[in-house]
Amino acid sequence: MERLRQLFAKTDDPYAGADIELARKMAAILCLLGALLTVALWPLSPLDREIGTAGWAVGAGIVLWGVGLGFAIRSSRVTLTFPQFLAAAYLGVATIAVMEWLGGGADAPYSNLLLLPILFVAATNPARRILPLLLLIGLALAAPLAYNGWSGDDAATVIATFVLWTALALVIFVLMSGIRAQRLALRAGETEAREEARVDELTGIGNRRAFEEALDDEVARAQRLELPLTVAMLDIENFKRINDEWGHLEGDKVLRRVAKAIDSELRAPDRCFRWGGDEFALILPGTSEEGAPYVAERLRNKVAAACRRPDNEPIAVRVGSAQLDAGMSCRDLLEAADLALLGERTRG
Repeated sequence: MERLRQLFAKTDDPYAGADIELARKMAAILCLLGALLTVALWPLSPLDREIGTAGWAVGAGIVLWGVGLGFAIRSSRVTLTFPQFLAAAYLGVATIAVMEWLGGGADAPYSNLLLLPILFVAATNPARRILPLLLLIGLALAAPLAYNGWSGDDAATVIATFVLWTALALVIFVLMSGIRAQRLALRAGETEAREEARVDELTGIGNRRAFEEALDDEVARAQRLELPLTVAMLDIENFKRINDEWGHLEGDKVLRRVAKAIDSELRAPDRCFRWGGDEFALILPGTSEEGAPYVAERLRNKVAAACRRPDNEPIAVRVGSAQLDAGMSCRDLLEAADLALLGERTRG
C-alpha cells in the first residue's frame, strides 16, 4: 500500500527525469503510425456505415490531422510540453472512438488503435495522469455496447481487452519510472561531482575554478547594474617558515584555520576562495576602492585573533585589492589585485 501511495502521490515536478525529446519522437511516430493504420483499415472496415459517404470525409480529415500533428511535433518551430502531449492523447482517444462509431461499432477494428495513446501516456506520464486516460479508454471500448446494443460476447471482449491493456500500461509505467529514477540519480551524481570539483579539499572553501566562474558572473552583474566590485588577494606572511620548521601538516592546519577565519568574517555577498598555496582570492560585491582597506583591516585582525602558529605567535596576512573599472575584463581585474598584493609583499 505504501508503494501504491507513493506512485499516486503529488510531486513538485511530476515529469522529473523524463526526456522531452524522446517523448517528441515517440509522439510523432505514433501519430504517423495511427494515420497509416487507419488508411490500411479503410478497405476492410469502411467509415460509411453510420453517416454514409460523409464518413469518408470525416476519416480523411482525421488522417490529415494525424499526419500534420506528427510532422508538427517533430518540427523545431513547435514546442510542446508534457501536459500538451497528454491533452493530444485525450483528443486521440476521442478521435478513435468516433472512427469506431463510423465503422459500425463493435465490429470495427479501429478500437485497437487505442493502444497507441496507452503506450505513449504510460511511457511518459506519472501514475496520477495515466489512470484517468485508462478510464476514458475503458469508456471508449464499452461505448458500442450502448449504441449497438448489449452483447455478452462483446462485453467479455471489452473487459479482457481493458484488463490486458491496463496491465501493459502498468508494466510500461514501472519500466519507465525506473529509467527516470536512474536518470535523476545520475543527474544528482553529476551535480554533486561538479560541486566537489569546485571545492578545495584541504580548506573546504571554493577552489580556483570556482573563483574564476564566480568572478565571471560578478563582473557581468556589476557592469550590467553599474555596481562597485572589488577583488582582493590575500596571503600568509612567512608561511614557508611554518612548513620548514613545523612540517606540512602544521602548515595545512594553519591554512584551514585561516580559511575558516576569513570566511566567517566576510558578509553574506562576499566570498572567499583558495587560489593556491597560501593565497586566497576574495570577491567583494558592492565594495568600492574606498571600502576595501576597511575589509582588509577586519580580515587581518580576525586572522590574528583566531589563528596561531605552533609557537603561539599570531598569524599575519597581507591583502591587496583592486576595484573593477570601466572597460576592465576579469583578467584585468585579477591582475590588478595580484599586483596590489605584490606591492604589499614588497613593502613588507
